[in-house]
Formats: sequence, C-alpha cells, structure tokens
Amino acid sequence: MLNISSCDVLPPDIRWSELTKTYGHVHEDGRKHPAFDENSLARLIRTGLDPASNRLDTSMPLYNMSVEDMDSLVDYIRHLEHDWDPGIGKDSIQVGTLLPLQGTQGELGQAMAQAMLAYFKEINERGGIFGRKLELLAIPYGSSAEATLASLQAAFEQEGVFALVGAYTVGLDAQILDLLREQKTPMVGPFTLNPGDAFLNADVFYIYPGFTEQAQALAAEAVGRMKGASGTLVVIGAEDENVDALVAAIEARQPKDKTYTSETLRYPRGKLDAAALAQSLQQSESDALVFLGGQAELEALLNALDEVKHYPGVFALSAFVRQPLFEAPVGFNERIYLAYPTTTSDVTEAGRAEYMKLAEKYALPPGHLQGQLAALAAAKLLEVGLRGAGRTLNRERLVEAIEALYRYDTGLTPPLTYGPNRRIGAMGAHLMKVDLVNKTNKPVGEWREVR
Repeated sequence: MLNISSCDVLPPDIRWSELTKTYGHVHEDGRKHPAFDENSLARLIRTGLDPASNRLDTSMPLYNMSVEDMDSLVDYIRHLEHDWDPGIGKDSIQVGTLLPLQGTQGELGQAMAQAMLAYFKEINERGGIFGRKLELLAIPYGSSAEATLASLQAAFEQEGVFALVGAYTVGLDAQILDLLREQKTPMVGPFTLNPGDAFLNADVFYIYPGFTEQAQALAAEAVGRMKGASGTLVVIGAEDENVDALVAAIEARQPKDKTYTSETLRYPRGKLDAAALAQSLQQSESDALVFLGGQAELEALLNALDEVKHYPGVFALSAFVRQPLFEAPVGFNERIYLAYPTTTSDVTEAGRAEYMKLAEKYALPPGHLQGQLAALAAAKLLEVGLRGAGRTLNRERLVEAIEALYRYDTGLTPPLTYGPNRRIGAMGAHLMKVDLVNKTNKPVGEWREVR
C-alpha cells in the first residue's frame, strides 16, 4: 500500500483550457513550449516530447495505443473539465458536513464545524488543493430524523456537494448510508458510536472502530489473561440481534487450534438472573468473562459474583458503561477491563501543537475537545485524499487515494489504514483497567490492533 505523504511528484493540470492557452506554458523548471493541440498532445502521450520537442520528466509514462484509442483519450481530455462531479469548480471544492447546530447537541456541532472551518482556512491560505479553495457547507440537523435526511437530500440536489466530511451520524448511520449510495457521494471521517457492518457497500471511511472491533480486542485480551492455556472464556449477552453480531465477531476470531474452552451464555433481554449466572460461573471456574450487556446488568453480576467469592477477569465495552465502575466489589480491583475507541494518548505532541495553534488563531471554543479533534482528523483525512487524487479530481479518485493509505498519521488518532475491503482506519481498541482503590482507570499497554 502507498503512504500518500511520501509522494513528491505533483501531477500537472491537464484541463483542455489549460493545455491550449494561447501564450503557451513556462514551467517551474524553466521548460517552455507553445500551446497544445490534438496532434501535439497525442505526440506527448506517445513520446514524452512537448510541442517544443522538450522531453518531459522520466516520471511521465509513455503509451503506445491505436489511433482510435488515442482519439478517444484526447476527446475525453477535451471534455474532462466540463464533466466534474458535484461540488467541484474551477477554483473551488465544496464539501458538506451534517451537524446538530442547535438543541442539546448544538454546542458540540458548532465546535466541530469551527474546527473544520479553521483547518480549511489554513489550507486555503497556503493555496488550497492544486489551486482550488476548500469550501465547507454546514448542513444543520432538523427537528426529526426525517427532517434531517430531507435537509441532506436538498443539499445534494441544490447546493452541489462533492463529499461529506466529519458528519455527525449518531443514530442515523443506516439511513445516511442509503442516501450516500443513492447519491454516489463519499463520506470521510463521520462522527459515530458504531459503524456497524453495513459500510462495505458504500464509499465511507470511518476513523474509529465500532463495537465489533472493540469486542474482538477485548476477547483477545481476555484469552491472553486467563490463568492458563486450558482456561475458560465465557461470552455473555442478551438475546438481541445487535449482540448476535458481536458474539459472531468474537467467535470468528477464535483460533481453530485453541486449547482453552469457550462458551456463550445468553439471557432474555432485560431479564438477567445475576444470582443464578454467578453460581454457574463459580461452579465452572470461569477465568474470563466478556460481558456485552448494560451497566445495571454488569453491576448486578459483579455483586452476585462477589457473593460467591468468584472474581474472574471481566471485559466490557466502555460505550455500554456510561458511569465509572468505582463502586464495584473490591475483589475485582484491576480485574475489570474496558475497551475504548480513542483516548487522549492518541494525540501526539505534534498533533496537540497543531490544534493549539488553530485554537488560538481562530478562537476555537474550549469545550467538546474530543469532538473537535475527531472533526480535525476527518478534515486531515479528506485533505490527504484530495491531494492523492490529483488535479483531475473526481469522487472515484478520492476513494482510490484514501483506499491506498497505510498507517497514515493524523497526530490525533491511531495510525489509519484503509483498503478496498477496509473502511475503518483504526481497527482495534484501547484497553483500560479499573483501579477500585484509587478510583481511576489505568491504560493497559498500547493500542490493540485487530488483524
């Protein structure tokens, strides 16, 4: 895979209006030549010689093709600049973002919008992307899901949106994905709790892992911390289709030659019998539990296990545990592990300095820092994709450029890797263990990649 940041050869502007300028061209290296026409462009493509018979850089590939194919290619180049995707102008690229700008999440949405605007202003001050300035269209949430989707649809149809960036899609992921497929519009770095498993059929690039990847990282850690190779891993969750997907993902990651025992226990949704489950777990001497229920159920199970004096390692998703677990029985001290999609450790010194510079220059709000950093990471991902796509920008080339990224360092997130069949950049989780004595969560090693 290609790390876009390593490229130092910039593709030329091949718009027909640029190639055929009557006064010709003078390039940065001093090379001069008259304007192109159909014949001289065809000769350039075949031989690498410009209209003045200067030889181009060796990075320029040569193509020997039939007269018919060459005529088709030249004709395509003639019309290329008049067949741009929505949102692309001669001097601008308009991208959109969907954010709650009012109501309970209004401050978060406004902070995210301000962070992206600040970053794009910096890009524009440096000349934009191949001479095009970035314009951000902030599409506000409506009073209902239907109204929000209608606003997004209207923006696509009336405003011209090349791609979405840093959009807040919590609770609307499936509906937005459907609309993006219909509009053939890419989305870069959406802000969501859980991408789910529907992203493979859309040109959507997530930054952070979903529940599936976090659950798989938890299970791998649980296996590694069992008492021995013959220990027992128990996955516990309600009878629910969302939990079904998590259980299946965990099972899919279990090695075929495992020496430990694994089992899955399900209970009717909202009807966990904590005492009976604790008795069963105590009798089976289970070593590690991956618990996929809510906080109230988890706390009930921890108390029931304390009653029978059984203290296995307990592994849970932080998204399912809304409040600290510091009041759990002390027997579980540093035996409760939580998975997080991101932590403050993801922000490097360079990333922190970059944010602080933007915050000071553009008076970014002091609150909703995580939302701002996520929005900035999305903006950076879009920028590197646009630069990788080159001067002859279109949606397809943007998608291909992002798909080629390998361990791209935003300075704000874990390294991001994408591909034709990979739409989540950071596949894995951060793990924290609960220190009940000091009432804090402690990091457990480095980022856990799921492979």
